[in-house]
Parts: sequence; C-alpha cells; structure tokens
Amino acid sequence: MSAAPAPPRRKRKWSPSSRPSGCPAPRPGLRYPGSLRGRWRKRVVMAFCAPGAYLTHQQKVLRLYKRALRHLESYCVHRDKYRYFACLMRARFEEHKNEKDMVKATQLLRAAEEEFWNNQHPQPYIFPDSPGGTSYERYECYKVPEWCLDDWHPSEKAMYPDYFAKREQWKKLRMESWEREVKQLQEETPVGGPSTEALPPARKEGDLPPLWWHIVTRPRERPM
Repeated sequence: MSAAPAPPRRKRKWSPSSRPSGCPAPRPGLRYPGSLRGRWRKRVVMAFCAPGAYLTHQQKVLRLYKRALRHLESYCVHRDKYRYFACLMRARFEEHKNEKDMVKATQLLRAAEEEFWNNQHPQPYIFPDSPGGTSYERYECYKVPEWCLDDWHPSEKAMYPDYFAKREQWKKLRMESWEREVKQLQEETPVGGPSTEALPPARKEGDLPPLWWHIVTRPRERPM
C-alpha cells in the first residue's frame, strides 16, 4: 500500500509590501519596495535602543535588599512579624553601608548573595505583572507602537482632528530636538560605555531630555 500524497502547499495571498496586522516585522535581509524600505529605515533609526550598562555595587546591594524583603514577606504572613524581621534585615545592611574598602564590600555582597540563595523561599509571591507572574506580558500582543498612526487613512484621522493636529506639532518638535538629543548623548557618554541605566536630563533651558519621545508615547500597560 502506497502512502497518500502530501497535500499541496497553500500559496500566500499577501506580498511583503502588504503585510497583515499581527505578522512579525520584516527581517533586515529581505528586500522590499523602495518606499517601504525608506519608511522602515526611518523607523529603525528613530527606534529606541536601550544602552547596555553594568550594575554598580550600590545597585546590586539595593536589588539584593529588595529581593530579600520580598522573600521575607513570603515567609512571614502576619504583618507585625514581617515588620520585626524586616527591621532586623535593614540593620544588617545598615551595618556595612559606610564600608570604604571595595574588596571587602564585594566579599560581603557575595556572602549575602549566597546566604540569600540558601534561604530563599521555595514559592515566593510574585506580582501578576512581574516576570514569572500570571499576567506578565499578557497584554503585549495588544500594544501597538505609536508610528502605526502614520498609516491611518485620512478618513480615520478626521474623526480625531484635535489629537492629530497636536500630533503633527509633536512630530515637528521631535524632529527639531533629535539632533540635540543625540549630540548630548554622544558628549556625556563615557568612552567605555554608560555605567548606569539612567538617561541624562536636559542640560539647557528649553531643551528636551534624550529619547523623550519613546517615553511619552509608550503604550498603556493594559490597553483598553
């Protein structure tokens, strides 16, 4: 008995230039029409790229302290008991807060990390929106980037005339401040790269902070 032939493959009914909603973004190696390539190139240049940075010793201690309190909260159900042990925990951290020798401070941090690892809660409480929570990234598929409004039909934009009139002013302001933002980042970034995750504020009167557009236009955490 011969096996049944495989069903023919279905041809796709859409071209790369008419990508339906929900499909992934185009890969850099693919070629698209000139107008589309220019549009995507402009969006890639304006896209937000978070600079890589190493955590400082202070940030490592702070994150360890927060993790320790969260796991302690999972151990101590009653609030009064938790507050008592939280004060003892804070006293242990305050004991070495003025340590000047970085070698000793690093050794203390490593010992504290090992102690936390050995005594961590087996099933700590995790907030729903935190990594590992039940609602983490649940609404990411519904978040639409702000540049999608550029592809709206004029009849759709006519339903919100005030918003799109102000949006054109915001886009003009973004294009005017973009060069100054990049120049400020180039001047204030150390040679070996940024040492923290924080972005610098605006230095001159009337200027906007670097990458402000990506902060003010970020989507809602829970889209309506």
